[in-house]
Amino acid sequence: MMRLMPLLRNATKHVGSWPPSSVDGQMSAVRVINSSTQQCFAPLETQSSTCSDPDYPKVLITGGLGQLGFGLARFLRKRYGKSNVILSDIKKPSYHVYQSGPFIFSDILDRKRLEEIVVNNNIDWLVHYAAVLSADGERNVSLAREVNVTGVHNILDVATKHSLRVFVPSTIGAFGPSSPRDPAPDLCVQRPRTIYGVSKVHAELMGEYYHHRFGLDFRCLRYPGIISADSQPGGGTTDYAVQIFHAAIRSGCFECNLRCDSPLPMMYIDDCLRATLEILEAPAKALLSRTYNINAMSFTPYELAKEIQKVLPDFKITYKVDPVRQAIADGWPMALEDSAARRDWGWRHDFDLPELVHVMLTRIAIANQL
Repeated sequence: MMRLMPLLRNATKHVGSWPPSSVDGQMSAVRVINSSTQQCFAPLETQSSTCSDPDYPKVLITGGLGQLGFGLARFLRKRYGKSNVILSDIKKPSYHVYQSGPFIFSDILDRKRLEEIVVNNNIDWLVHYAAVLSADGERNVSLAREVNVTGVHNILDVATKHSLRVFVPSTIGAFGPSSPRDPAPDLCVQRPRTIYGVSKVHAELMGEYYHHRFGLDFRCLRYPGIISADSQPGGGTTDYAVQIFHAAIRSGCFECNLRCDSPLPMMYIDDCLRATLEILEAPAKALLSRTYNINAMSFTPYELAKEIQKVLPDFKITYKVDPVRQAIADGWPMALEDSAARRDWGWRHDFDLPELVHVMLTRIAIANQL
């Protein structure tokens, strides 16, 4: 653990302005400007107060207590104002979440309640994160089908009725064993073999149908595995890539539930949140598609462990393969081809594997010290 202390000391200088300057991934200005609305978007660190709240969209985030929901809410509140971003979920949030901004209890399976929230709060954009993830979905197919399919139908119907801009994420889970794997392009055979993947393909196609049939402003990104130090994994196949960092700091060893040679596409959460903001703000005329791949890095558990050992030489990894998660991973792409996103709305990632390891170990170490 001694090798971690210089990293920690260096990072604590930057706690108030993360990421550290030593990481070539500092939060940059959003590169896409929405010219179709009268909004004055500035870099997050230098946001001007000249825009009043009505100049910004009112955003509702479903599944707001998951890995991405609260992170996106903090990100958007810095940009649009605290009161303009509402979190919703079916769980009781922590005191910290309550203090950070508006929260509403809402079940996406209750369409009437969802519509009341949209109307009563004058919602403009709806970000739909509520879902049952891949490994959990295989353990409870009926719940995954209800939440991931019926919930999406409610979201699309309410968004269409009230002319909302709606974002529904998809993932690498939307691909299957017959898809091209290295890399998987935006358009190809998909045919996933998990209920999670089937529901994501369904959401992609329904959203595109509603766009062409009813004019719904539907936007979708296929996320890689998302890695964050600030939230716990939520039942997905890529969870090991978050758990490994906590184990490295806590005990110096980790038992991985995937084979050492299982490559999967991954992304640090800051890149993911920025990509989500950029696709939401992109002018509609720039979007030649409604569903885009985004990519950052790909690695195996072995490669990730070797990078961690550059900082923590005593770290050890062992393997106890979970056959359910391994079968899912074997059917997913090793990388995503994202040239369309880079061409149409200027997407690019900031974090590769070395930066990812640096920022994750530092953040977790700081959190443990505090």
